[in-house]
Amino acid sequence: MRLVRNSLRGVPACIAFTLIACLPRLVVGEVAAAGDVELVQTLDGIPIHHIVVETVADETIGISVDGRLEEAIWRTIAPFDNMLVAIPATGKHGKYDTETRMVATERGLYVGALLHQPPETLVTRASVRDEFIDRDTFGITLDTSGEGKFAYWFILALGDTLMDGKVLPERNYSRDWDGTWIGKSSRVPEGWVAEMFFPWSMMNLPNVDGARTIGFALSRQVSHENARYQWPGHAYSSAQFVSALNRMTVEGVAPRKEISVIPFVSGTLDERHNDEEVRVGFDMTWKPSPTMELAATGLPDFGSVESDDVVLNLSAQETYFPEKRLFFLEGAEVFETSTRANPGNQLRYTTNENYATSSRRVFMNTFVPAPISLMNTRRIGGTPTQVDVPPGVVPIRGELQLPTDLYGAIKTTGAAGSFRYGVLGAFEDDVELVGRDSSGSEFEFTTEGRDFAALRLLNETVHGSRHSIGYLGTYVTGPFYDASVHGIDGHYTSADGRFIAEGLLVASDRDNVDGNAAQFEAQYAPSSRVQHRVQIDWFDEDVDFNDLGFLQRNDYTGAQYELLYANSNAGGRVTDIRGTVIANAKVSVSEDHLVDGGLFWRNSMVLPGRNTLRSGLGFLPAGYEDRDSRGNGAYRTDDRVWTELLLATDASSKYSFSFNLGAQQEYLGDWTYLIGGGLTWRPIDRVSMDLDLKYRDRGGWIVYLGGRNFGRYESDELSSILKLNWFVAPGHQLSLTVQWVGAKADEHGFYAVPPGDGDLEFAARTRPSYDFTVSLFTMQARYRWEIAPLTDFYLVYNRGNTLPSQEGDDFGDLFDDAFRHPIINSLVVKLRWRFSN
Repeated sequence: MRLVRNSLRGVPACIAFTLIACLPRLVVGEVAAAGDVELVQTLDGIPIHHIVVETVADETIGISVDGRLEEAIWRTIAPFDNMLVAIPATGKHGKYDTETRMVATERGLYVGALLHQPPETLVTRASVRDEFIDRDTFGITLDTSGEGKFAYWFILALGDTLMDGKVLPERNYSRDWDGTWIGKSSRVPEGWVAEMFFPWSMMNLPNVDGARTIGFALSRQVSHENARYQWPGHAYSSAQFVSALNRMTVEGVAPRKEISVIPFVSGTLDERHNDEEVRVGFDMTWKPSPTMELAATGLPDFGSVESDDVVLNLSAQETYFPEKRLFFLEGAEVFETSTRANPGNQLRYTTNENYATSSRRVFMNTFVPAPISLMNTRRIGGTPTQVDVPPGVVPIRGELQLPTDLYGAIKTTGAAGSFRYGVLGAFEDDVELVGRDSSGSEFEFTTEGRDFAALRLLNETVHGSRHSIGYLGTYVTGPFYDASVHGIDGHYTSADGRFIAEGLLVASDRDNVDGNAAQFEAQYAPSSRVQHRVQIDWFDEDVDFNDLGFLQRNDYTGAQYELLYANSNAGGRVTDIRGTVIANAKVSVSEDHLVDGGLFWRNSMVLPGRNTLRSGLGFLPAGYEDRDSRGNGAYRTDDRVWTELLLATDASSKYSFSFNLGAQQEYLGDWTYLIGGGLTWRPIDRVSMDLDLKYRDRGGWIVYLGGRNFGRYESDELSSILKLNWFVAPGHQLSLTVQWVGAKADEHGFYAVPPGDGDLEFAARTRPSYDFTVSLFTMQARYRWEIAPLTDFYLVYNRGNTLPSQEGDDFGDLFDDAFRHPIINSLVVKLRWRFSN
């Protein structure tokens, strides 16, 4: 067959197509000759291979991606089956064969896989795009530069759910990017089939003379076996991944210029503001060369079809919310200056999770640090921060929490040799707000919007080891002040990936107040079972980059040590044992107080029956809390202890559960207790329900009350999340998400921060009681029709509320009032359609 295939290179297209059509079709069950592989090297005993992928003229290939592999050309391609078991990390050949075939054209790469498995063991489950749940999947990772700088990953689930994103060295995964690729699957007597097509034009493809080298890895999730196969079969805890991929050589592939325009029209009926709006806008992407991409958006309709999680946060520490808007997600990795800029990395390094789908997917997030990022695009079009409220006018409830409209945004990303760059500009519309004057009459007022700009330059070289130096500058102009930030970052990775170091220097100027910061991080992995990480930070009291970045606090010098361990213990009753031991401390630069720190141990293990037990224990020494007073001093805190257990059951069952127990001491030593539970129900493949409930009994909760004053509270807190998904037909999804958090807090002490800081002191009351309640509610009902990649129709209903305090109400009343009297009550209809060459 290989002689026939190779002989077609010089044959005219019409004759070649006829010859291919006469070849026998792929017959399931036949034993095909394996494709040739060349051993390049080994890493921790795992082989890394090189292969050659044939290139065929696009007009002759005749493949229709339908998940069947019935086209004759598939029979001419020798399959590869080199997958090893990576989870649990046995390094052995997978129990089931995986025959993978690849063929290229000048337009893209076709991948077809025949995945052998008893039909009765197959698991098909539909979900939204990029959601990792327990089911059978097949995936590929592609490093189109072949230099190990970054890669794209793609996963197709049995049942045709797609997952994709990007990964930076070595395992800095993100699910933010959505590519315009196609994937289809089908069941066959011997198992199932996956068929995929990846256009070269959607990926950065550098110019090369002659044949090009592309890094690649294949992966497969076998649900009923609770195993993940990979080629190469690196353990999840190995020191290298992106820089240790297999290599394929492809000839005759030339980069293609691409232009894509996505116009949209949306209509919004806003009952809360008695307003109707029709908006017409566009997103546009143009690739004038394979290493440069220009993007623009005009009058964008951001955020109307997505919703954030509901979080109760009464502290001065800001809550981080991830970006969900397609325009800002594309190319976002160029603007990352450190590992800690990615919130997924913060969770991964704190918990050492491998995100296996063995059990119900719930995790312990207590004391997981927020990202530190010079570039947080959620600021663009976010809640207004420079608002001039007229004297005597009070904005109506929830008005200052609404997003700001944008005129538009432009972005350029690309590469030139070893240099990569990114430029971003965005322009907000004027902010129109509604308030009430002293007579109670509604009053409309307007504030100018902000403008945003960012410039990223990065020089990155790979010669065995990988090293880079970069610059990121941001600038924000507003009606009251301007803010600029300059960052210099450096990175080094050894050739074997075992040693990684990075540093970042920052200078900020916010409203003519200058500040500086520095952070350093080093990681050493002597083996795939153990890693050591060290972090050192210094942030002076004036550094502030929150106008376009994210920083929860400044004014500290800090250090942290992390020990990450992993033991697959394959064959034992308890498997996949992994966790972290972390010691850290932060000392205030201005006052020399210990303001944060502790010793923490986290562990997870898979018990018999695919049940996962996660546990955590921490000790936080006495120190000072200096943020919550909003600049009015610091008060002394006691030694504290935290402990938590989380049990999640087998995710392959129709019903899977989670149970959560925890205890934690508040700042003055009182105890807060946590109990929670969750249920995932999948009655059929295309229907799912998730319900999570948590109850906290908070003792001695310290809450800021203004000035130098705090209250000490006994509180009951209840939170709930309900998610329903019904995939009516391929491409058609109905979903309902309801989130509610309620709290009833009874005051048991009124205090003040003493002059010069120290223990909280009893203070004179200005009213008999400071009891309060909280009720936060959001609901979104959505229908989505995915017509084609990046071509969708949406019908979305949004409802939400943040109730004022209603002392004396029980949880039922708080929920009912939040539901009945919303401050967000809108219906959105949106159609977007992608046109592309």
